[in-house]
Amino acid sequence: MKNKLFTFLEGIEEFVASFFFIGGSIISLYGVFMRYVVNSPVTWTTEIFETFMVFAIFIGFGMALKDNQHIAVDLLYEKLPSIAKKIVDVIANSLGLGFSVFLTVMDVEMVSVAHQQGGITIDVGVPLWLTYLAMPIGMGLLSFYFLLKLINIFRHWNKEEKTQETNIEELF
Repeated sequence: MKNKLFTFLEGIEEFVASFFFIGGSIISLYGVFMRYVVNSPVTWTTEIFETFMVFAIFIGFGMALKDNQHIAVDLLYEKLPSIAKKIVDVIANSLGLGFSVFLTVMDVEMVSVAHQQGGITIDVGVPLWLTYLAMPIGMGLLSFYFLLKLINIFRHWNKEEKTQETNIEELF
């Protein structure tokens, strides 16, 4: 059974990703309608659409990892003995964690620089640092889920189960 806090946070994550995806889709449809039906193009729709989709995608990275939905080629993995699978899982998740932590740190630095420079978007005038926030948020979530996967692998080290598909939610 899942922890209530985890369920609440998961709900927020899914709501925010859905909001940005659906909102971006609606804005895109509005832009297409205005351009091709009304023949009065609106310039701001592309900028907002792109920002919304970037937020939806970056938040979706962590959600996909949490639910084991990333693309995987497991032809060789399936043929490995249980201990080798666990070692491969540790290596893969450690590399993923290291990479996503590195990107999180670099993205926070990028947001900080953009904030200091005070740049704004061309059509809407939104501060650039706000649009860049998708990256450290998404990579931070991805780091969190890689860490949870690693913890889960070590918690189930002595059990005979496929750790790659063990659900993160078991931690809560």
